[in-house]
Amino acid sequence: MKIAVLVYEYPPKIVGGLGTYAAEITRRFVLMDHDVTVFTMNDDEGSLPTREIWRGIEIHRPLHIDISDSLPDVVAEDVKKWGRGIQLFSKILVYN
Repeated sequence: MKIAVLVYEYPPKIVGGLGTYAAEITRRFVLMDHDVTVFTMNDDEGSLPTREIWRGIEIHRPLHIDISDSLPDVVAEDVKKWGRGIQLFSKILVYN
């Protein structure tokens, strides 16, 4: 079976239990001879590989991009000025 996993955190970027669970469940799927592909986040610096095979698992980590300037009707000018260095859509409050 081909399994796609979409998860906010995945090794080596783990901040809570979700990443640990995702790493374990995908490893077990591979042990059961399934093809596993993980789609997850890169780190803020974009220092992790955007594509790699790790322990038989294909991992995709796209780079973060700031798209606020290309969406002027959606992102108000005053929102763009909130705090120094805010990157809209790359840091979102997430519950897991």
